[in-house]
Amino acid sequence: MIHTGRPPQVHADDVLDRLGARGFTLTEHGDHVLALRDEARFVVPSRGRVLPDTYVVRLEHSLDPLLGPGWLTGDPDPDPVGPDDVEGPFPGGVVVLDVVVDRCPTSGEWCSFLPSEPLVMGFGRTRHLALGDVKDAAALWSGLPRDSIVLVTPTVV
Repeated sequence: MIHTGRPPQVHADDVLDRLGARGFTLTEHGDHVLALRDEARFVVPSRGRVLPDTYVVRLEHSLDPLLGPGWLTGDPDPDPVGPDDVEGPFPGGVVVLDVVVDRCPTSGEWCSFLPSEPLVMGFGRTRHLALGDVKDAAALWSGLPRDSIVLVTPTVV
């Protein structure tokens, strides 16, 4: 067999099985699953989906501080990190959230919301103020300090 350097395909089922084995409560909502354990809360694709390589790399890297290096694609850890081994939601206390920002054509105000939680919204006279407002709302929604929230938004196209 010729090795192409590509990692093997990772299925959402594999991710969910590993998260379930590490004490996460998994609740399916359509094409996504809400994963909860202690203060950790995030969303992953539901069963039956093949995950793109870049998604797998980001997911594994993002959860390494909580679940240990290689928790997903590496060799299984004989002593995995369990829920009682970690203090707080994530060491370092950072939660990264996607946000959508657009400008109202009638008022000129900027509006922002979390696609994963459309009722977590913000607004302001400028794009920057709208992002700050939704960051405050996300902190309240998540129960984390404002400084623990990192928002990611694509450039407006």
